[in-house]
This record gives sequence, C-alpha cells and structure tokens, in this order.
Amino acid sequence: MAKEHEHTIEDYFNWKYATDVDFCKDGTKVAFVVSGVFKNFKEELITEVAVLTTKDGKQRTFSQQGWANYSPRISPSGRKLAYLSKKDEEYRMMIYNFESDSGQEIVVEGSAESLQWGTEDLLIILMRDRDPMKEEKGKGNDGYFFEEDPRYDSLWSYDSVAGFHRITNGTQIWEFNVNGNEIAAITSSLPYEWSWYESNVSLIGLNDGKVKKIYSKKERQVAKPRLSPDNKKLIFLESLWSDRGVNSGDIMVVDLKRQKSENLTEGDVESYSEMQWIDGERFYALSNKEGTFSISTFSSDKRTVLWSKYGSVYRQWSPSFSISGSQAILSFESAKQPNELLLVDLNTKKEKVITKINKQLMGCKRYKSEKVRWKSKDGLEVWGIFRSAGRNAPLMVMVHGGPTGSSFDSFISMSTIFLSNGYSVFLPNYRGSVGKGRKYAELNLGDMGGMDLQDILAGIDYLVEHKGVNRQDLFITGGSYGGYMSAWAITQTDIFKGSISLFGISDWISFHGVSNLPTWDRLHYNEDPYKFEKFIKFSPLWYVDSVKTPVLLAHGIEDPYVPVGQYYQFYRALKDKGKDVRLLLFPREGHGFRERKHQEKFYREIFDWLKERR
Repeated sequence: MAKEHEHTIEDYFNWKYATDVDFCKDGTKVAFVVSGVFKNFKEELITEVAVLTTKDGKQRTFSQQGWANYSPRISPSGRKLAYLSKKDEEYRMMIYNFESDSGQEIVVEGSAESLQWGTEDLLIILMRDRDPMKEEKGKGNDGYFFEEDPRYDSLWSYDSVAGFHRITNGTQIWEFNVNGNEIAAITSSLPYEWSWYESNVSLIGLNDGKVKKIYSKKERQVAKPRLSPDNKKLIFLESLWSDRGVNSGDIMVVDLKRQKSENLTEGDVESYSEMQWIDGERFYALSNKEGTFSISTFSSDKRTVLWSKYGSVYRQWSPSFSISGSQAILSFESAKQPNELLLVDLNTKKEKVITKINKQLMGCKRYKSEKVRWKSKDGLEVWGIFRSAGRNAPLMVMVHGGPTGSSFDSFISMSTIFLSNGYSVFLPNYRGSVGKGRKYAELNLGDMGGMDLQDILAGIDYLVEHKGVNRQDLFITGGSYGGYMSAWAITQTDIFKGSISLFGISDWISFHGVSNLPTWDRLHYNEDPYKFEKFIKFSPLWYVDSVKTPVLLAHGIEDPYVPVGQYYQFYRALKDKGKDVRLLLFPREGHGFRERKHQEKFYREIFDWLKERR
C-alpha cells in the first residue's frame, strides 16, 4: 500500500461532496448533487447532478456544462428526473425521461430556487419574482428606494400542457413541502433576509393559492415543514437560529384538525435536523448528539434508535437524509473516510459506501480526531474536537460560525490543512452550538461573547493540562461568528500569539445598521440595539486599546451578511493605535471565499503570516 501523504491545498481543491440526496420511492435510483469547493474567475461554482442505480452501482451525470446544477428530484414513479440549472442570471429547468432516454430543457423566467414533484406530471417550483425594472436598469435607470420594492420568492406549478402557473403572490416562501393538494411552507410577509427570523409555518392550497398561517413564535425560528401522508399532521423544526438554512433543533408536531401543537423532543440532549414520514402516525428523524448521528423512528411518543455513527452528515449546516422503505442514504464523512454516499439498511444496520466521488483522495493521510469534554467556568460540560500534530505543537483554535452551528469530524478541511502544516487543531462546540439539544443551543441568548468565550478558554486550559498543548504557542481563527470571536477574544485576553479573523463582526451597533440580518442580532442579544449598552459591551472595536495580539483580517468586499465595513473599522482602529494588523481583501467575494485564486492566496498569506510570528 502506498504511503499516505500530508494534505495539500491541491488535495483540498480536489475534494468533492454530495448533497441534496433524493432516494426514489422504489429504491432503485438515487439522485444527488456533486459539488466542489471553489469556482474559477468569472464562472459559476460548478455543480453536477448525478443519478446512481442502486442495483449495479452505475452512475450517470446529468448536467449542463459550465452551469451550476442543483435541486434534483426523481418523479414518484421513478421514470423521470427534474433539476435546475443556473448561469449568471439565466435559469433552466431540465426534465429527463429514463425510459425514453430523452430530455427537455425549459427556460425559467425568474430565479429558480428549488423544485419538487407534486404528481408524476406536475412540478412545483420556488422562484424569485422577476424584476419589473430590469429593462430600465439595463439602460442605467437603476436608482431605487431601499426596502420599498420587494421581490418575493413565490410558488409556481408546471406541467407540459399548461406550462407555468403562479400559485402564490405577495407572500414570501422560504421553503416548502408538497403533498397532494396541500403545501406546507415557511412563509413571511416580506422577502428580505431579516424577514426570515419572523417567519411562520403555513398551509397553502395548491389549487387556490390561499395561505393559512398555522404556527409562529417571535422568539424562535421554524424550518423544514413535513406533511403526513394523510395531511392530518405537520412536523417541523424549531429553535433559536443565527442563519437561514442552518437548521437543527426540536421537532414540533401540529394536529391540523385540532390546531394543537406539541414539542415531541422537549429536553432532549441532541439536535434534530431532518424528518420523513412513514405513515400517518410514524416518521423517521435524523439527529446529532455530540457528533454521533442517529436515525430513529417516532411513534406515539415512543422513539426507537435504528442506527448511529460518529462523523459528519452533509450538508454540515443542515444535515439530511433520504429514505426508501427501510433503507436510508446519507452523505457521510469522518476522519477516516472522505465524503461519500452511505447506504444503510435500517433493519440490519449494515452499511455500504455506494459512490467514489473522492477516490482521488484515498492517498491522503488520515489525521487522528478525538472528541474531548471539559467543564466551563460555571460548571457546564462542553465538548469539542482535538486533532493533535504532536506534543508541544502550536495550537490553532478554530471557532465555528453561527453561533448555532457546530464543528464536526472531517477527512479534509481547513483543519487538516493546519494539521499538515504542523499545527494541532482545537474545534470547540461552545454553548450556543447544535449537537446537545435546543436548550444548549440557546444558552448564549443575550450573552454572545460572554460565557461562550469562557467555554473556549476553559477548553484550552483542559488541553494544556491533559493533552500536552503548549500554552505559549496558541493561535485563534474563525469565520463569521468565529471571525467575531477571534477578534473579540484578543480584546479580553492576551494568551494568543496571533489571531486570523475572517469576515466577522467588530461593532454590533454599526453591524445592525448595515447588515441584511438586523433581526438576528436583536433576537440573539435579546435587547433593543438602540439601548446601546449591551451592543457596545460585546463589540471588539470598543476595546482596541487592550489588544496586544498580532491580527490578520480577511474579508470579501461584497459580503451582505457581515459587510466589509466591519473590518475597515477594526483595521483602522488597530492601525491608529499602533497595533500589528493586516487586512486582506477579496473582490467579488461574499460571506466566504469561493474563487480558486483567492483561496490559494488566502492560504499562502496566512501560513506566511504565521511563520513570521512563530
């Protein structure tokens, strides 16, 4: 067997992952999306739709070359495949017939988000309404009043005879689930990103488009509505979340006849992220307990665990699965196994890897990964992942974003790039993270930057005492909320030799005014931002005098969530105070770095920067 090699940036660029899995009802085919981790300059992030035949393992690609391909769905009979394609501002819907080996390309007049089959001949599509000023804007007449021209994501139906037909109008649809003539959806009255934090669970008539609000709570968000086969019950997820699409929480059920809701998982110490009905009374659910994922059945208040495995289920920010009969398919990864589709027989618990999308990574080293637990300052038990590069190796603390996200086990990632360069890695799942139930995920309400920082610092103390970590050789990094935390931490302690802070928040007050997420910070801090006190208390900008740590900041210029002004402010304040700071900017990038040349430069610069400070 060939010797395994250390991970390189090229290995990372070769990495692919499978998402959006759709297992057809008869279990003969599975459709999924294969994605990479970069895009080239002036190109789409290339994603491919693939269909695998479970009997013989043959895989076929259905994609428009040069386009982003997504949302594959197999029709109820298994005879057809539908998916969406995007290039620049052009959208297409593709329908392929397996029996006749023929396809159809349909121009979509709008921004298509996702689709589902209603019946064998009817598709339901979620599309952003067309911009009525598009032609005028093309002539340079593009002035507008902020938040006064809402464009909604609306539901449309499509069949080959009638073509497209609008179902909803003037209601924002964030996600939906269709069953017969009923559609369950997450809705809001306005389509702006901040509106999602005030959304409802609604029922929509497929024939008349009438929207009926079923459930809402101002202090929590809702996601993933799922109608029972008889349309008598509705299950969905609920929790306090920081990002749309990052959904793991408790399972709520609504009896639609009695209009009575109930939390089925109240007090559970694990986080649920996906459900699928078996019949009118039972459903499957996927959950995560400190990195161990389980598929269970729920029936009459009874839960039965059918399968469990430690690792990572994709998408990491909202793990999901697809089931046919007693077989489940998940996109799975662990420290020992690159991301592939895993077929699980829920009766026998037998597992089988059915894809080879990452066979090019099989020569990469398997870095050890260890789950660790420790007590925080107030006695709370916290957990995380420690990956050692050897005793006394420098430690890179990697703080995940969200904060209602989580760090998982991985085969190749930013953490293994640090390992390959001689850094041990610590990935703390501080309070506010998912994986220990909704109560744990909501423990940082009103206190972001408070006890969650103490959880991280207590974890470092644990590693110094028990894992041979050198207290004199500590660094910290993270993106988004992790970027905030890596900036905030160095205003509260000087234990770090360097901070690499990525697209994070430096001043909560200005963030509230310029971000497209102003509802989130108000909810998560549980306070009116214009009282100022708490928003100032937890803002790194107000503590720059105390910073002794060298700082490398990196940000995308077109970030709508955390606008680049957050780092202009922080950089200017640190620079004016004579601190050691650099700011690396990437044009065309949003909340994260996608272009290959940008990622190459990012990794090259951070390791050069770290070398100078060792």
